[in-house]
Amino acid sequence: MIKKTNYYSWTLNNLPDGCKQCVKGEKLVMFVTGICPRQCSYCPLSEQKKDQDVIFANERQLASEKEIAAMVAEARTCRSKGAGFTGGDPLTKIDRTCRYIRILKKEFGKKFHIHLYTSMDLLSEKNLQKLNDAGLDELRFHPELFTDRLWSKKSLFYDDKGKRKYRFKIGIEIPVLPKKFEVTKRVVDYFASSVDFINLNELEISDAEAFKIKHVKTKNAQYYGALGSEETALQILEYLSKSYSKLNVHYCTCKLKDKVQLGERLKRRAKNTAESFDLITDDGTILRGAIYLPQTRPGFGYKKRLAETKDKEKIIKRLVTAQNKIIKEFAIPKEYMGIDTQKLRLITNIGIVRELSGALKQRGLVPAIVEQYPTYDQMEVDVEFL
Repeated sequence: MIKKTNYYSWTLNNLPDGCKQCVKGEKLVMFVTGICPRQCSYCPLSEQKKDQDVIFANERQLASEKEIAAMVAEARTCRSKGAGFTGGDPLTKIDRTCRYIRILKKEFGKKFHIHLYTSMDLLSEKNLQKLNDAGLDELRFHPELFTDRLWSKKSLFYDDKGKRKYRFKIGIEIPVLPKKFEVTKRVVDYFASSVDFINLNELEISDAEAFKIKHVKTKNAQYYGALGSEETALQILEYLSKSYSKLNVHYCTCKLKDKVQLGERLKRRAKNTAESFDLITDDGTILRGAIYLPQTRPGFGYKKRLAETKDKEKIIKRLVTAQNKIIKEFAIPKEYMGIDTQKLRLITNIGIVRELSGALKQRGLVPAIVEQYPTYDQMEVDVEFL
């Protein structure tokens, strides 16, 4: 029976185990590499990630594959109960991938659920055995939609007697292209009897250079799901409910990924990272007061300017001096003002920065109210200068 979930999605029977954690924000997003053997026309990866051998634990970039402590710290900060390995294709860096799986399992226990996304290009008995030995719980592979050249690799999961060879569950995950019912039906028919689940994703329209699908539009100006994708997905879901009634199928929308999956993860991280004077919004963002020196004021090229700043120690010393003067002159409790060495600013309660805005500007400082993500990179959603 097809059901609409509380997460802006639809299911036939049960959610995959990985999805159950995702909708609660409990998954660490482990971006293993941007390298991929395939060039899909619907790839949403940015130029900073696509075909680049970069590593991210959520929004936290790892300087090298040996920066294990940062990966573990990010999982712990978000109180993650599992991880989703993605890319690119993690199998292009199979040894790195398996090493990370082992480390996370050792650090957080066998119940720490790990699922992984891959193309079918690099599926092989050797790679599958490595993933199995590392402790992978769930493998989601992406069959090509317009060619069946690799589809027969589904036989790799079974022995000569038709018995499953590996402990992890398997499923296919594909984007639903608008008005491509027959194309999608052909894919799901081929794999339905061989997998534990099928995930259908609403097509996400991206402005990345890699996104090559033409003549598609978003539903509206505020939504990046493709017009017509949902209608086709629900058609497929209805077809599967009649032809494969016991199969587990999930149609996942862009709204689920953005509002639920990301939103819930942000809330979990915010609870662990927010200062005592911060306010956490219903969306999981953080509201705080900020006090900048003129040369570190946010504006055009802000992120690049921060990265290229060579006199950080000198700036931090000036911030310490400013902090001590403000605390003493206005009798502010020390715990209500801190120094953000990453963004090179003082941070405090929004009420304090509003009340002192005039005095701060007279002293050559730049007061503002900032709404930001509680992520490692502290990306700003809005900056209101006072």
